[in-house]
Amino acid sequence: MAAELIPFGEYAPGAGGEFERECAGALRDHLPRGYIIATNVHLQRGDAGFYECDAVIAAPGICDILEMKCLLPEITVTEDLIVTSNGFAIDRPFSTVDHKAKVLRSRRQRPPFSSAPHHRNLTVGSQVVVPSTTQICYKDPSRATTNVVKTLADTIQKYVDLAKTASNFGNHTFQMETRSNWIAFRDSSSMAQRHNPRQLGRFTIKRQLVADRGLYEYAAVDEAPVRMEVRLREFPFDPTLPPKELDAYLKEVARESAILTRVRHPFVSCVVGHFQTGCSWVQVSDWFEGKSVEELWPVLANGTHWDRIAIFIKVIQALEFCHEKGVFHRNLTADSVWVSQDLEDVRLGQFDCALDLAGTSTLTGKALSRRDARILPPEDLQTGRSANARLGDMFQAGVLLYRLLENGSWPFSDTLDYVTGGAKIRSFTEHSSDPSLGKIRNLAVRMMNVVPGSRPDLLSRVEQDLRGAMAG
Repeated sequence: MAAELIPFGEYAPGAGGEFERECAGALRDHLPRGYIIATNVHLQRGDAGFYECDAVIAAPGICDILEMKCLLPEITVTEDLIVTSNGFAIDRPFSTVDHKAKVLRSRRQRPPFSSAPHHRNLTVGSQVVVPSTTQICYKDPSRATTNVVKTLADTIQKYVDLAKTASNFGNHTFQMETRSNWIAFRDSSSMAQRHNPRQLGRFTIKRQLVADRGLYEYAAVDEAPVRMEVRLREFPFDPTLPPKELDAYLKEVARESAILTRVRHPFVSCVVGHFQTGCSWVQVSDWFEGKSVEELWPVLANGTHWDRIAIFIKVIQALEFCHEKGVFHRNLTADSVWVSQDLEDVRLGQFDCALDLAGTSTLTGKALSRRDARILPPEDLQTGRSANARLGDMFQAGVLLYRLLENGSWPFSDTLDYVTGGAKIRSFTEHSSDPSLGKIRNLAVRMMNVVPGSRPDLLSRVEQDLRGAMAG
């Protein structure tokens, strides 16, 4: 029978957490009965803070803290530093995990842990675990002697061998006592577990917003004394990729950051930095307390047409500023526009598909093809790319304006159907005798014209028409 997994809390966010999950599952499946693997254990320190332990492996006569580090393909281990072959470094990993082991040893001297000598009088060890395929090079003789860093495969073998040699390991009574101790400790510390924050780099994770194999997003807080609220977007990568492929991937995911550092506007999402972990690249943006228009249709339905037009004007101002800087969005949707709950503030984001005339990297046609078929400019169906990117943005803005007027309904099922079906737009559902609203509806239709040259050419003119209609 396999070892038993006792989860204390959730795995770390993002790519690093996926490796923790993999390690926990492998230890559970390959270690013999009698072992307890307690995951995501948080130890309260004297300063009211917490130490986070990825896993604690326990059995009669055995108690070690395991720290999981997804570091590939090669690492160099010195006295208190681990450096990967692609330059990522972890400072003081061994002194940190050693201190965690001391805190755990102290905690084991108190209930709910048993006071019996065979439970209390044991040394708490520590081990750093890396993927099974990682090549480890020791530069410090003392670390090489203790093998403080082991691959997952070697870690499993270590504890399989220990089970055969530890004098009390097979004692069924001691095994049940160990299990009861850790379950009682988990139950007694559950409240602290729920309130303990998670870390990504120097940032404290408040909550996870998006979880996808290719992207994780979080609401987070910078470290003291700044304590600035931020939005993190984490892009996992495979560190074993050949250098050219890895560089190409990092350049692709960093395109948006490179663009947004040049485009500073009150209504454009602001990127303030980035950093890299051992297995991911992370974008840091200003936090904006709002939701996407796609999420806000029920709220917008309770407002007026003019509330929605006011939002759209701010989107137009942001887009116009981007065009002046030679940046064209090309993926303008209700998901890429965020609005505050009072509908007063707006942020335009998701520049993943943007064209930057001053940029050094281009986006592949495959990436552009992933866009929603209902916002593709008609000219993209023939060439794969708008001859005039400004008019492509104009078309997408027209679709957004229509949806704002129609509370989320689409003007057509997709662009291909729109083009081949005689360029027919679904009729506006609400009858109105207001001539101002009629002008705005006509403007939306003109912005979605199948022929690019027949659309309004400058966003400033669109804004002028909208303001004129609002003024009556």
